[in-house]
Amino acid sequence: MHPYREPPLRPCRAPADGVASGGEPDEDAAARGARKKASIRREEIIAIAADIFATKGYDGASLRDIAERAGLTKAALYYHFPDKEQIFEIVVMSRMESLIADVGEHVAAAGDDPVRRIEAFVEASATRIDQDRTGWISSSNTFWSFENAQNRVRIVAQRDAYEKILRDAIKDGMAKGVLRKRDAGLVSRLILAGLSGLPRWHKADGPLSAQEVGRQYLDFVLNGLKVERD
Repeated sequence: MHPYREPPLRPCRAPADGVASGGEPDEDAAARGARKKASIRREEIIAIAADIFATKGYDGASLRDIAERAGLTKAALYYHFPDKEQIFEIVVMSRMESLIADVGEHVAAAGDDPVRRIEAFVEASATRIDQDRTGWISSSNTFWSFENAQNRVRIVAQRDAYEKILRDAIKDGMAKGVLRKRDAGLVSRLILAGLSGLPRWHKADGPLSAQEVGRQYLDFVLNGLKVERD
């Protein structure tokens, strides 16, 4: 008689994505995949909407415009967003939240020197403008277009929080004697006006980068153009 031998082991194959170990579809994996695709599609729609809001304004843009550009029917667009107001809310508010967090982080990293903090504010803001021109324009063009009063209150609070980062640095510079005492709100508005207008005329392939333009703006504010003569 031949001695008993164990049959050779067959290598186990890992279940394919979306398939459970028993060969049945993994509903959790399928659901995760569907959610991921939906999330990517939402981001695409938001980017398209930002571009349309930038060129047509809130009142001039329609759900039909957004759906056609995205290659969707209006019914399919409603699957992602119930109305134009919600799309606009995401375009404006999500960008403002991200802007405040990013600029605030750069300003905090600049330390206690108020001038360095002002420079960090301008540098970080110019970089964000350069990276998201249509989003910035659509937000500034249609700032007061929210139909929902609660949304208007929220966006004004976000704007104030962003401006306060700069204004506090200016006030600190005046208090420490490194900046002349002037109206800090007026100075901050002058800097912000220059930054806000930047994406309307500046070309990404122009002779100066957005950051270099921001530095020159700030130099004009801090040092002026007048040459001091003995």
